[in-house]
Amino acid sequence: MSDTETQVEKATGQRKEKRIVVREQPTVAQLLQSMIESGKLNQDNVGAFKELCELHWKQQARDAEKEFNAAFAQLQSELPNVEAIRAVKNNDGTERYRYADFQTIMDAIQPVLTTHKFSVTFNTRVDGDRLYAICTLLHVSGHSRSNEFGVRMVGGPPGTSEQQKDGSAKTYAKRGALSDALNIVIDHDDDARVMGGPIDEKLADEFRQRVRECGADERAFLKFGGVVPSDPPARSDYLKIPAERSEALEVMLRKKESRRV
Repeated sequence: MSDTETQVEKATGQRKEKRIVVREQPTVAQLLQSMIESGKLNQDNVGAFKELCELHWKQQARDAEKEFNAAFAQLQSELPNVEAIRAVKNNDGTERYRYADFQTIMDAIQPVLTTHKFSVTFNTRVDGDRLYAICTLLHVSGHSRSNEFGVRMVGGPPGTSEQQKDGSAKTYAKRGALSDALNIVIDHDDDARVMGGPIDEKLADEFRQRVRECGADERAFLKFGGVVPSDPPARSDYLKIPAERSEALEVMLRKKESRRV
């Protein structure tokens, strides 16, 4: 700083500010555009051009994932609890439990999905006696995330055709994949259930067979179902499972079965 500048500062009490000019670095996209517009793209620099393209695509993918994650966090905070309105009956016509079917869940969450620019698609695959639904959550940014849920293609209500059984399994798998992908909470209508009534013998035997087939812990399964198990667990323990616990046990079993190789 010169003597003149120092004297001016002393006289005015003001210090002259130094300006620092910060130049922004060009983005990868700008570098690519510059190479194209300059007309200098040739065999000598085509390798560098390819590397810039790959770097650009990776940066776009990272940006899309960040945008997806931010939107998904907001989506999660606004998703409503879904009310279970579909009733499942016992053989005597009494209500065993209620659940939320696939369409009920979609109707409840679709407005929030649209608001945050998400959409869902489904694919299925079959492996042995299991059908897997793959729910893919897509965001307008271009990033997506998939979740898979598998069910057994057996059983079904009396009088149903094979096509109906397959359709039921597919719908259940889609429902499970969607619920897991979005962490959807189902509000169960406990007041409408037959509280305290046990499941019927057919369902008890089915639960027992499936628990053993998939290698689940029988004692833990029964405790989760509200039953103090015998040592070792017996068929009579399964007959004590309250009807209101059957849906939660069904979900637990299906998840265990879907992970089995």
